[in-house]
Amino acid sequence: MNGFPKTVRAADVPYTVILRSGAELSDDEAAEVADLIHSCGAVKGTVQQIENRVRRAHLLIVARWAKEIAGVAALKSPEATYRKRLRENVGVEVPENEYQTELGYVAVSKANRGRRLSSLLMEELMSLPIGGDGVFATTKREGYRTAALPDLGFKCRGSYLNDERETVYLLTKAG
Repeated sequence: MNGFPKTVRAADVPYTVILRSGAELSDDEAAEVADLIHSCGAVKGTVQQIENRVRRAHLLIVARWAKEIAGVAALKSPEATYRKRLRENVGVEVPENEYQTELGYVAVSKANRGRRLSSLLMEELMSLPIGGDGVFATTKREGYRTAALPDLGFKCRGSYLNDERETVYLLTKAG
């Protein structure tokens, strides 16, 4: 990708970021990304299930500090069943022809939290041409709902309670 890998700074910490499709990740990278996503609780499922889904992502941005993966975010193509569940739970359509991709798999290791790394990774993804198309996101994080995602042009469309009785917000950004 043009301009990648590159170094970005979050709270004066230099991170090396790369862009790759999920299919381009090495086995070790895919396992490490899936483990981080799982440990942060960003996505339900086992590490192996998450790894299988990560491999189908259109584009992942991965930040490293030293040799460790510090954070990740992705633009992915959600399954039709997920879109249907959102429509049923939130009462809002998320048609594929308007919102081709979902911003997700946003996770930052415990050692790197509090530096706004997740916001930086989401901003980098959304600045790419694919990020200019219609995109949606779901989040349980209040800071993402009220600041990080609206700063990128997302609007909150509604919410629902998941199986754990947590509020999940649906946000969309028109293309």
